[in-house]
Amino acid sequence: MNAKWLLWLLPMLFAGCMSISSSPRETFTVPVGYQDVYRYATAQAERCLRGDEKQYPVSGNINESTRTAQVMVVSGLGVHFAQVDIRALNERSSEVTVMVAGVNIWDYHAIAAMREVVEFGVPTCTSYMPTNPTMSSQYK
Repeated sequence: MNAKWLLWLLPMLFAGCMSISSSPRETFTVPVGYQDVYRYATAQAERCLRGDEKQYPVSGNINESTRTAQVMVVSGLGVHFAQVDIRALNERSSEVTVMVAGVNIWDYHAIAAMREVVEFGVPTCTSYMPTNPTMSSQYK
């Protein structure tokens, strides 16, 4: 078996054994409107969370009537590797929940980077802010 194929298959197998609902997650509030958060999260997922070969599609939706949005990175087999749920609190702030599979690039580092992206609006695959030691230890 080709090593590249194995690198693609292993995260799927591990993530497939877990429910994303029980994987690493963080909920936080940002001073950004929900539509902007959706745009930033989508750009971040496209740039950083699709996998090394960009094989995992990014999808999402905005529901203007409920003022919510969602961004997902899902394998062809339906395994959720990352999901961002967004809810408007008012015109200029949103509640954001980021969930990741807990394997490979979909770990607490991805959560920290997503938080910075949706707060500051600049896509980056790495968190540059000092981390809260309890955050990284809670996912180990």
